[in-house]
Amino acid sequence: MKPDLIYDHIERLLNSYGFNIVTKVKAVAYKKQIKTSRKLDGLLKDAESIILVGFAGKEFWEILQTYLEENPGFKIRSEDWIDEYTKLRFRSVAGFLDENKSEYDMVFPFGPTAFQLDFMKLGKLAGVGVDSLLGVLINPEYGPWISLRGAIITNLEFNYFDKPLKDFDPCPSCSKPCISACPANTVSSKGWDWEACMKYRLTTDTCETNCASRRACPYGEEHQYTEEQLAHHHKFVLRSVRKHRSKLLEL
Repeated sequence: MKPDLIYDHIERLLNSYGFNIVTKVKAVAYKKQIKTSRKLDGLLKDAESIILVGFAGKEFWEILQTYLEENPGFKIRSEDWIDEYTKLRFRSVAGFLDENKSEYDMVFPFGPTAFQLDFMKLGKLAGVGVDSLLGVLINPEYGPWISLRGAIITNLEFNYFDKPLKDFDPCPSCSKPCISACPANTVSSKGWDWEACMKYRLTTDTCETNCASRRACPYGEEHQYTEEQLAHHHKFVLRSVRKHRSKLLEL
């Protein structure tokens, strides 16, 4: 099967699983912009392309909830449903790539592979979004309500690759309600202070299930995560931070 037909099948497959962000980046474009510690050479020597996968808005959560209802055993066995569901669905893609004798490697922004690729850089190269004051990418349609879930590095070379967004830089002209909405004053015109935010969240439950600044962003308001979905995301971010609490508090 030709590379572009393989990609089309992968895109349809992932879309059916709720991943409505499926883009492709030329490997050399990533290599030109990345730091040595996150290069592709240590992952797949003959890499030609990177398929970046994620979701935007609420549709993914709805599909996931349906899957959990139909597969109660998965829900019981898996604590972090989103991460485990992502890996499950990527295994289906792996099976298809194996059938087509394609070389590939898969990397996720969580677990053991969390720091092997710069997903923010990939997201910008793929046109998923641009930098925002909130420390996350912001998309013209979905605003900050996007989540990058994994990348498939492959030796397949496609005829077309996605490009960075042009003429979209929303924060400078925005009234910036995200700044005043933050109860810990961790968002400013300079951006998001990650360390201050995490320290605040370790000492109070104010932001345990919600991010007031993210909610305040005027972009993609109709695509905001439900309270349940955002609370789930926050739960596992905070768990990770608590795991490294002693190191964080030394900063």
